[in-house]
Amino acid sequence: MTGFSFTGCTPHDRLEIADFQDSLWRGGRRANLAYLDWKYATNPHLDDRYVTLAREDGELAGMVGVFGSCWEVAGERFTLPCLTDTVVAPRHQGSPLFRMLTDEVVARLRADGVPWVLDFGDQGAGPAMLMNGWRLIGPWAQAVVTRDKPLVAERPWHELPAVRGAASGLTLRPLPDVAAETMAGLVARLSGGPGPRPVRDAAYFRWRAANPLARYFHLVAGDGPVEGYLIGHRSGVDTDDGETPTTIVDCEATSDAVFADLVETALAWLPGAQVLMWTRDLPARRVAALRALGAELDAPTGQFTRDMYLPSLMVRATGAEPPPALRGIDSPEGWNLSGVSGRAWR
Repeated sequence: MTGFSFTGCTPHDRLEIADFQDSLWRGGRRANLAYLDWKYATNPHLDDRYVTLAREDGELAGMVGVFGSCWEVAGERFTLPCLTDTVVAPRHQGSPLFRMLTDEVVARLRADGVPWVLDFGDQGAGPAMLMNGWRLIGPWAQAVVTRDKPLVAERPWHELPAVRGAASGLTLRPLPDVAAETMAGLVARLSGGPGPRPVRDAAYFRWRAANPLARYFHLVAGDGPVEGYLIGHRSGVDTDDGETPTTIVDCEATSDAVFADLVETALAWLPGAQVLMWTRDLPARRVAALRALGAELDAPTGQFTRDMYLPSLMVRATGAEPPPALRGIDSPEGWNLSGVSGRAWR
């Protein structure tokens, strides 16, 4: 296949990108522009330098977005780029264009000495990606709570009353906005293992909460110092009774009792017909708590066509030499993905 030119993203491309991505983002031009700026221009770890566009006779035919994520490995911090917002024009679906775009991104990363690229969201392209040098980390299970009918919020989240947790006895409070420093402080108090694990500092929490195409629901537990928090996510372009699931994208707690209280309260209040939560990095006792609260475990079966809809991570080496701490991260062992689901980054 010939006739494509590959370029980076410039300010002159913004309007065209906002329209081109509407099949995925669904926000309309104005909201899509705000999302484009949020995801790439204000990302605390990486700008839009690796966003790659494909043009055919001057017309936009495909795009691969690349945004920054920060990871801690053995006490060191590293920025790792993530593929996202991969869209090709309908006339090129099923063609090699997606592979050509990702190869172009990999070549640009390699030239800059960036050793790895991650992808949380292209499960449908998984077989082709595996044949093109990607390694699969996952898939893994998620807890699913399906309601008889959607829960439609009757008042704003932050106007819901504080409650006392049945297991911990602590007060649980919905917040009007993200408590970035408080949540980052709790993450720093808790052990996360050697990594790789996502860096969840105050800058990251503030950036994620500013997503213009998302609704976030923040809940904290504690009568003095915060002993736990939970963050729910729902698409900002869907109604409470729409088909999009609500996702618990992050939950940290100093004890199993606090965890159970946070999840129980969230399940009572979060809108939507279905609530999801990754279970990959949860201890078995916390998975059991989810089941006791009515969640079913949607676990991998070993059948690709069935498991492709489950969460997973794909990793590709660019060919650049990695630092010692980043060698071998294409192995499933060792990853701690607490607080980072694909939906958290949309």
